[in-house]
Amino acid sequence: MKSVVNQKKVNVSSEILPVIPTMDVVVFPQIIVPLLVLDEKIISGINQAIEEKKMVFLLAAKNGVDPQGAISTEDLYTVGTVATIMRLIKIPEGGIKILVQGVSKARALDIMTDDNMLHARIQRVQDEETSSAELTACVQRIKKIADQMATSGYTFSPDFHVILSKMTDAGKIGDFILSHLNLNVDDAQKLLETDNQKDFLVMLSDYLTKEVQVAEIQEKIRNNARESMNRSQKEFYLREQLKAIKEELGEDDLEEIEEMRDRLTALEVSDEIKKEIGRQINRLERTAPDSLEATVTRNHLEWVFALPWNNSTEDNLDIAHAKDILDEDHFGLKEIKDRILDFISVRNLKKDGFAPILCFVGPPGTGKTSLGKSIARSLGREYGRISLGGVKDEAEIRGHRRTYVGAMPGRFIQALRKAGSRNPLLVIDELDKIGADFRGDPSAAMLEVLDPQQNKTFYDNYLGIPFDLSEVMFIATANSVDVISEPLRDRMEIIELSGYTLEEKVKIAQQHLVRKSIANAGLDSNKLSISDDIIQRIIADYTRESGVRQLERLIGKMCSKAARILVETKKFDGFTIDNLETYLGPCRFMDDGANKLHQIGITNGLAWTVYGGEILQIEAMLMPGTGKLLLTGQLGDVMKESAQAARSYACAHAKDFGIDNKLFTEYDMHIHLPAGAVPKDGPSAGLAILTAMLSTLTNRPINANYAMTGELNLRGEVMPIGGVKEKILAAKRNNIPHVILPRKNSHNLAELDNLIDGVEIILVDHANDIMDKLLMPLDKVDA
Repeated sequence: MKSVVNQKKVNVSSEILPVIPTMDVVVFPQIIVPLLVLDEKIISGINQAIEEKKMVFLLAAKNGVDPQGAISTEDLYTVGTVATIMRLIKIPEGGIKILVQGVSKARALDIMTDDNMLHARIQRVQDEETSSAELTACVQRIKKIADQMATSGYTFSPDFHVILSKMTDAGKIGDFILSHLNLNVDDAQKLLETDNQKDFLVMLSDYLTKEVQVAEIQEKIRNNARESMNRSQKEFYLREQLKAIKEELGEDDLEEIEEMRDRLTALEVSDEIKKEIGRQINRLERTAPDSLEATVTRNHLEWVFALPWNNSTEDNLDIAHAKDILDEDHFGLKEIKDRILDFISVRNLKKDGFAPILCFVGPPGTGKTSLGKSIARSLGREYGRISLGGVKDEAEIRGHRRTYVGAMPGRFIQALRKAGSRNPLLVIDELDKIGADFRGDPSAAMLEVLDPQQNKTFYDNYLGIPFDLSEVMFIATANSVDVISEPLRDRMEIIELSGYTLEEKVKIAQQHLVRKSIANAGLDSNKLSISDDIIQRIIADYTRESGVRQLERLIGKMCSKAARILVETKKFDGFTIDNLETYLGPCRFMDDGANKLHQIGITNGLAWTVYGGEILQIEAMLMPGTGKLLLTGQLGDVMKESAQAARSYACAHAKDFGIDNKLFTEYDMHIHLPAGAVPKDGPSAGLAILTAMLSTLTNRPINANYAMTGELNLRGEVMPIGGVKEKILAAKRNNIPHVILPRKNSHNLAELDNLIDGVEIILVDHANDIMDKLLMPLDKVDA
């Protein structure tokens, strides 16, 4: 077979034919198309063509042309089809129908209009000849695409593929495919304007490919829809069966939904909350009962209905009853008991006032947590406890969103559900132990909880609706307020619980601890007792604490030992001071932390810790050098500055104390605080450091019967300090008879009448006021 490729042949001669514009259709050569003509000018041209050679020129109108309006020559394409008129039928209403068949392509050189008809001067064009091999390849591609259409479920007509498979001529195949394609005017015009049969077939195959893709997508959509319908019908059928089974078993879900709606109607909540709960119930009703979403929604609704929206307890406003309960459970704690009685008095006069938000601050073992339970019992409120020690996740306060697996409400909502009342007393334990990390800051979330102006509409992320916390009485506990953020402290009323004195500990032990320990050990309280002398010895030799927790453990240990002896020997002779070591072992504190010897350069300072007051020995020593000040004992910046200020004062007033100035230039001063592994800091050691320095510089011993606290300025004035009660307790615990305090702390002694019994409190304004008592003659030094 010889392959021939020629250039496009164009007839040089031109001819004039009537023009028929076609709307929404492009007529190709060899295609037979019926046309409806209503325009008089076009009809005139057709009539002329019938009288002559029955040839017309078909030009397609461009997209966007209004078919009802007038068409101008600019609205027509320039390449069209010369067609022959095969049949003409006149319509009674006006106009004609003609049947035309395309003959060849032609290009309009000029479109002419006159009063009666529309003509065009045209030149016919012929396609370039294409090699038979290229045409064969194009035909094979078209047939392959047609097969794909058959497998995808798309077909033009029932016999389309049969006819196509028997055709071999490229031109006829193109015409056949074209007659079955539904192309828009623009795409059809591009096909008409191709230069050769190869380009025509390639473009035609591209359109067929698009049809295949569209057919595949449509078939996929139909299959998915069919599968979805089948699945839905199957689910509906199974759900109806399950419904019938549940009705037989008496487990109809509809009853559960109706029960929830009844419970919603009974809730005394705002319309907004009711609307949101109702929306969740409707959502549950529309969801498949065994789906994960239904489980999440059902759990959420169970939490909502389990909350005490309408349940509350009535406060017992009998002051005498509350006072008896508080005194029965706790010894001392006058300030806290007075505050609770004040609250009860206010409630007697005003029923709808805010509940106080208290924060008990004090050393461990002083009864902060148990006091909250006693307050709840005295008021007749439900009791709940929330421990925040080590909590770092903000969601522990506000709850998790329901989208998370295992989501739960926050601890406050959980505590309210457990308490079963909307106005319980909640103890927030270890508030100062809250942490913070990448999951948020729980102390910031606490700001809303502990603010009466905000907690009326406390929002828990799990509930998704506000809950009123304003009726809850919050009591927080902490060992120190320094680590609590300032905004959170501002929302609470701080009440400090100091440590107990020896006498208070003995009374607490006799009234509470001994009786409780004997009962826990299964012993008879009538046959077993622990005397005050034994308790005092336990406190002095085995415990060194501000509270009574360790004391309770030791008394419990003694009772356990007594129970064992009673079981083994059937006889127990009781506890005495002589056999105390038999039950508790050797004394833990053979000596106290105070210096009891009158020595040069050693003074007793008083310090405050979160666990109570302590005696802090301060040592000073001179050694040859260049006038440096050496500080050891892991001192903080504030205490280092106190030492610098004390040395400056001693140097400036050296003549007043008879100190040679060479001691400040030719000797180094070393200040040391023992227990170097323990960090020490705070603005209350200036007076004690100055005393140790002056003792070393004047070579005079310090009176060991004095313990002191107070900060100094450069003028020697003694500045006020904190922790007065704890420091006095530390002095009494160490049997120091004289305590030196700044005079500006005199107001702190107003409520410590019982505490200062047996201790002489010396108030000073200036360091010089007390040095004569502190610095003794050299012959008084103890070896």
